[in-house]
Amino acid sequence: MKKFTVEEAKQDLDKVLEHANEDGTVIIIGDDDVAYELVATIIPKRGPRKAGLFKDQIKITDEFYEPLPEFKPYME
Repeated sequence: MKKFTVEEAKQDLDKVLEHANEDGTVIIIGDDDVAYELVATIIPKRGPRKAGLFKDQIKITDEFYEPLPEFKPYME
């Protein structure tokens, strides 16, 4: 774990990110001794979406297409 000040991190972000990638964690010390922890994580890539994945899991009944009772006065 490597520690940087905010000014050092601003000047050389590539170096900070490189340390985070190698060690997994970097601490950035800010003003008034506030510490920020930068943690490197791997975000898995999603594959392409597959069409029809949820087929037959949603059922729409005929009742869905009937007019809503609130709109009956407008439809007469």
